[in-house]
Amino acid sequence: MTKSQRHERLNNSFSFGFFSFYRYIPNLLTTFRLLCTPLLVWFLAYKDFSKAFWIFLAASLTDWLDGYLARRWSVTSKFGQIFDPMADKFLLVAAYVMVSYLGYIPTWLAGLVLVRDFLILSVGASIIFAFHGNIQLPSQWIGKISTTFQMLFIGFILAIHTPSLPIPTSSIPHILMVISLYIVAFTTLISGIIYGKAAIGILRQRS
Repeated sequence: MTKSQRHERLNNSFSFGFFSFYRYIPNLLTTFRLLCTPLLVWFLAYKDFSKAFWIFLAASLTDWLDGYLARRWSVTSKFGQIFDPMADKFLLVAAYVMVSYLGYIPTWLAGLVLVRDFLILSVGASIIFAFHGNIQLPSQWIGKISTTFQMLFIGFILAIHTPSLPIPTSSIPHILMVISLYIVAFTTLISGIIYGKAAIGILRQRS
């Protein structure tokens, strides 16, 4: 084997190895987001808002990144289809329940997020298992908007209570928080209704 042949063989082996590895990167990011949830709960339980903010920020960024990479590389998997939305729901429900428990948002808002996400997960899982994985609850644009606002709202609350961040102490953050609260409530409610109608439509078509 000549030197050029060895070099070409080495490059092909590296390319194949990288191709095999990068297919799992979106799933690794989803797993990272799942692991961030108990850490977030832990830091919020001890009111360590600085660490909670950075954990939540990192987890939120992986939500965008794993979806982008999966689309860019045309990589899909059963793991990603099931656990990617589950990781989002666990993260957000945990954050809303804890922040509500600490008294920074109304209990009814945390309850609304909890009920909506529980219904989406339970109904989505029921559809997948009922039709043996051949169909799943389609994603809705309002669901993506709702999730985005939910993440921004919690991130904003954590940022306000993070001493190292230069958040102004005027009434502007409070006004923005109140406005954001009702935007989150509205989009969460509407997305829950739309997902519910979509699920009923699928069940009627398949019955």
